[in-house]
Amino acid sequence: MPEKATVLVLFLIVLSAFTITDKTDPEYDKLRRLELQALIEGKVGHEYLYDLTGIKGCNKTQIKYLGDVRTTKGKQYKILTSFSVFSTSKDMCRGTSSVKIYNTKNRFIGEYYIGMPEGLPDTLKNNKLIYLENSDDCNLRMEQSIDFSNGLPKCFFLQCSKSGGNEYCFSSED
Repeated sequence: MPEKATVLVLFLIVLSAFTITDKTDPEYDKLRRLELQALIEGKVGHEYLYDLTGIKGCNKTQIKYLGDVRTTKGKQYKILTSFSVFSTSKDMCRGTSSVKIYNTKNRFIGEYYIGMPEGLPDTLKNNKLIYLENSDDCNLRMEQSIDFSNGLPKCFFLQCSKSGGNEYCFSSED
């Protein structure tokens, strides 16, 4: 019996590592307000840093407005990256990263969940999200791009090594 209990405890620990922010949480509401503020200010390339947890040793939330894309069919979207750090208890925090898509009226459309902040694109040029540098976990990403000219891709693949990479898919609140 102790082996089954150990396996169950390990499973619960691993499962808790994949906690996603609760969309009714005050930290989540504050994150949305801060993202909206970045969109309204419209400072392309500016990175905003916020301490949403107040927990010593936790990373800070980072929001970066990348700019607008316009599709060949005339649709326009605002793009920002978000590394959100939230508290899971009084002394623990977790983070999650996304490329977030808004319409021209600053209404949230959806996001590409990226996971680690190192997976976020660096800039937006000519309707393309661009990676300017490699990372430790992704040494082939430099100068790869994701084209939004034909609309929001359902999924995109980021090549990280000769043998693989990561696929990121769009999700919306609808």
